[in-house]
Amino acid sequence: MAEEVADNSPVLAFIYDREVTEKDSADDRILACRQFARERGWVVAGQWVDRGSNAVDLRRTFWTGMVAAMEHEGQGRRFVCLVADWNRIAFDEAARNTLRQTVSHIGGACVAVSADLEQSNSRDVAMRRLHASGEQLGPGTTLIRHDGRKP
Repeated sequence: MAEEVADNSPVLAFIYDREVTEKDSADDRILACRQFARERGWVVAGQWVDRGSNAVDLRRTFWTGMVAAMEHEGQGRRFVCLVADWNRIAFDEAARNTLRQTVSHIGGACVAVSADLEQSNSRDVAMRRLHASGEQLGPGTTLIRHDGRKP
């Protein structure tokens, strides 16, 4: 169980990405995450990038290292795994949920800079789902704690 966090300390952002192919570069996505964190006054704790076959396996070296760093550095602080979009964690929703749960289990949350909403018939339905599943940090930005349940 996560310990109680200090309300006045800045959020620690642990940036994650993955490069699935040799031509795939995380550089611009990481810069977008750093800018997103800076705009919110978050402190970037570091960045982790899995590459190649390691980037598609559920047992990812750098994801595991990031979660361990979160658990160590995040004690008594609010912390997030920050990604450019949800596909940076995994293309497959079940795999993505499994990985997000590893962050949730240690008291953190995952945040996507440009969240890809599930396809829906209307924008209002999608926005209600998003707001119901997280805490709105600002226009277009919602902090979502993942506990395995769908909104």
